[in-house]
Amino acid sequence: MTDIAISALPVASSTTGADLLPIVQSGVTKQLTNTRLFTNATLTTPILGTPQSGTLTNCTGLPVASGVSGLGANVATFLATPTSANLASAVTGETGSGALVFATSPTLVTPTLGTVASGNISACTSSGMILTAPVLGTPASGVLDNCTGSPTFTNVKFSGLVVTTAPAPTIASATTIAPTKPITFISGTTAIVTITAPTAILSGGGTITFIPTGIFTWTAAGNIAVAGTAVVSRALSLTYDVTTTKWYPSYV
Repeated sequence: MTDIAISALPVASSTTGADLLPIVQSGVTKQLTNTRLFTNATLTTPILGTPQSGTLTNCTGLPVASGVSGLGANVATFLATPTSANLASAVTGETGSGALVFATSPTLVTPTLGTVASGNISACTSSGMILTAPVLGTPASGVLDNCTGSPTFTNVKFSGLVVTTAPAPTIASATTIAPTKPITFISGTTAIVTITAPTAILSGGGTITFIPTGIFTWTAAGNIAVAGTAVVSRALSLTYDVTTTKWYPSYV
């Protein structure tokens, strides 16, 4: 084949699939069609620049860690190894730690629950539950051996015993007194006419105990059923009845 200078070639035009491309190798001229060259060609370890467009539908082997851009921190690690720990590292604003939790039959370890809209704890058996400021009704029974803090109990009874949470206070006898504890020391000698019932007793009745440290009297002019005189150091129990709104003393 005679060499032809590039400048002597005719003006280039668009090729078609049937166009022939001559190739000279070791003195032998071969022909290669345009279709054979560019259709279904297999490239071995090519270095591609920045393609203007393309479709990667059938491509495989793309490394997530280095082949995908625009991912958030640690997201590529999670996509490659989707563990609970890697997910926690990839998300922000999470609370708690440990394994990923789904809705059905999860196991929660020492959770702190907020305000629960509804639920059923009939099958609960653990004693490790922590309740914040619960409102308890009238328990049938219970054990408070391991309780801590400073709970406030009003006229709470356990096995028939009245439990107080602090030493009994002392108030002076007066025309009207308002005891707030199950047991109260009463000093002075002024006659008592009215005893204001504590809130816990006012709605359903109950009993309080006075320990006199002075010789005072009480009259029947107010809400005490019968008059009487206190005896120093002799406990005086008064039972309040909501029907009659009267206090009934243990002695007169």
